Amino acid sequence: MKITEGLHVRPARGQELLMSRIRQLRQASLLYEDGSVIRRMQELVDTLAWIRIELAPSPDASASPNDATRRQRALTKMDTALDIAKQLVFDLDRELRRRDDGSPKAAAE
Repeated sequence: MKITEGLHVRPARGQELLMSRIRQLRQASLLYEDGSVIRRMQELVDTLAWIRIELAPSPDASASPNDATRRQRALTKMDTALDIAKQLVFDLDRELRRRDDGSPKAAAE
């Protein structure tokens, strides 16, 4: 029985979306047992941490010539992090849709 069926009261739209999202995330965790998503997410976290360090102000309050270089490197890394995040979203969405559609690959699993 679904949570919404037993209540006889229709939950708020946001609550339904939240429950649906939680269900999708649980399904997604089963899709990547090889750890590829975990590795890519760790790469994303590491990249964002590196960017944060690069964008932190210099310890000596004056602007050094290296600040512009640091900012440019950080922007380049930010583009990389955004690409990683987009690819993760697209891959996860594709796998969830394939599983929901009952494609042969998803049915075989």
